[in-house]
Amino acid sequence: MTTTTANPSPLARVSRRELALNRSVWLATGGMFAMFAVAVVVINLLDLGFVPWRLWALAGALAVVATGLLLTEPPPLGSAANHVVLSAIYLGTAGAMLAFSPASSAAMGAAMFIGPLTSMRLLDVREISAHLIAATAVLAAPAAFGIYDDATLLAIVSVIPAMWVLAGCVVVVLQAAEAQGEELEQLVRRDPLTGVGNRRMLTETLSIELVRASRTRRPLSVVALDLNDFKALNDTVGHAAGDELLKAVADALEGIARPGDTVVRQGGDEFCLVLPDTSSEHADRASNAIRAALAKIDAHGARVSAGIGIASFPKDAVHAGVLMHVADERLRENKGQPPARPRDDSGDSGDSPIRVYRSAS
Repeated sequence: MTTTTANPSPLARVSRRELALNRSVWLATGGMFAMFAVAVVVINLLDLGFVPWRLWALAGALAVVATGLLLTEPPPLGSAANHVVLSAIYLGTAGAMLAFSPASSAAMGAAMFIGPLTSMRLLDVREISAHLIAATAVLAAPAAFGIYDDATLLAIVSVIPAMWVLAGCVVVVLQAAEAQGEELEQLVRRDPLTGVGNRRMLTETLSIELVRASRTRRPLSVVALDLNDFKALNDTVGHAAGDELLKAVADALEGIARPGDTVVRQGGDEFCLVLPDTSSEHADRASNAIRAALAKIDAHGARVSAGIGIASFPKDAVHAGVLMHVADERLRENKGQPPARPRDDSGDSGDSPIRVYRSAS
């Protein structure tokens, strides 16, 4: 049960989850704030008649936000940090409008980013609508107090509807792309019997998550398992019943997996879970949950159990192939089987015993 290291693509497939976690997209968002900060500084230096301290304050705030984005990792969808980032976009635009008031139309261009970014970083249409309603209120409310000139009022009337239309277009396009991506994934990255991932998904996901874990210095664990006495069940009750058991096992594993975890069937009765942001100690707890979930499956009166092996990054290994090999050997040890010869990332056999990869407990 080894897997080789592949070069992760910048974006595995078109989906809002992948876009939200894509480092390049996140850096582009931070770069947008940095660009606006530089533009404000230039406008202030040109002395075009705006209140200087307002522009310096705006530039400083934009620079702080840009620095925070550029030095952090993209937050997952549904997190509080994700909503804070989206709120900062329209609150920053409103702040820019106030800084440039009464001639605030110069800052309205930033509002065009609100719709696409909100639709890209949120899955729930209700949440998208809530942010767009908040953005509309934040951008338009000061107009009631006569703060803006006529040009700005015209810009508000023009840009806010465009913001909603752009958001709707992005939602439609991304939903269509995600639907096509799901169909393609079912063909090339999913196990046709159980619907969980296949070896290709394991290779791609583990490579991408290892790059992310190396950059963030966060742990990552893999849990390898295969069922006990599966061949005997097949021989006793038939392959159809065996297939139903594999489906039930896959459903049980997906039932305990967190958002962001990956469940894979490697072949036969062998499964694997990739657990980002999970230390070896937490992976041990996950293995207990796996055993409990398997024990609830009715396999024609037989008790379902599995051998389990755990390996963690960076404690046990830093390369995908070695990490999977360690998990495989611990699985073999758990099942009382003799160890296999260790493999490097290219799949070639080595000469040292597997215990050279094991960390002290």
